[in-house]
Amino acid sequence: MAAHATHAPEPVASTDGTPARRKKAIPIIQSRIGAPVAFVGLAIALLSLYLPWVTGGGQSLSGLVLPEVLGLREITPVNFLGLVALSFLTVVTLVARLGIFAILNAVTAGLVLIAHLAFMWVLYGSTGTADPILSGLSAEASVAYGPYVAIVGFVLVIVGSAAAAVSAEYLLPDRAEARHRDRD
Repeated sequence: MAAHATHAPEPVASTDGTPARRKKAIPIIQSRIGAPVAFVGLAIALLSLYLPWVTGGGQSLSGLVLPEVLGLREITPVNFLGLVALSFLTVVTLVARLGIFAILNAVTAGLVLIAHLAFMWVLYGSTGTADPILSGLSAEASVAYGPYVAIVGFVLVIVGSAAAAVSAEYLLPDRAEARHRDRD
C-alpha cells in the first residue's frame, strides 16, 4: 500500500532552453512491519537474560543471576521497570499504531541501550583483570554472548519503532489535527 506526498514540485525551467519537466511525487511506503520487528527485538532482549553473560572458573552466569553475584541488587528494580515500560510501549505500538508511542518506544530503547553498553563497559572492566571495577567474579571470568544478544534485541526495538513511527496512522489519538500525514 503506497501513499503519495501531498506536495508535488513545480516545473523547473531549464537554463539551456529544453522544455521544463514535472517531477513525480515520491511514494511513501506504508509498512506494517515496524511494530512486529520491535516486538521480536524485545523478545530477543528478554530471552538474552537467560543466556550466559559471564563464563569462566567453572561457572556460567546468566543475566538474571549476575546482579546478585556482583552485589548489584539495587539496580534490579530499575532494570525491571525499564523492561516493563519498554514492553508496554512495544505492545501499544503493535496494537494501536500510534506514532507517539512508537517514538517513545524508540527513545526508551535508545536509553536502555546506552545503559546496557555502560554496564557492559563495567563488566569488561571487572573480568580478566587483577583490579576489577566490580568484585564478585573469578579472575578467569570473561564476558560471554548474552550481552551481545541483548544489544541485537535493543537495536531491533529501535529500528522497528522508528519504522512504526514513520508509518503510523496518527501521531496522537483522537485528534484530527494530530494526523501524522495526509494520505491520498
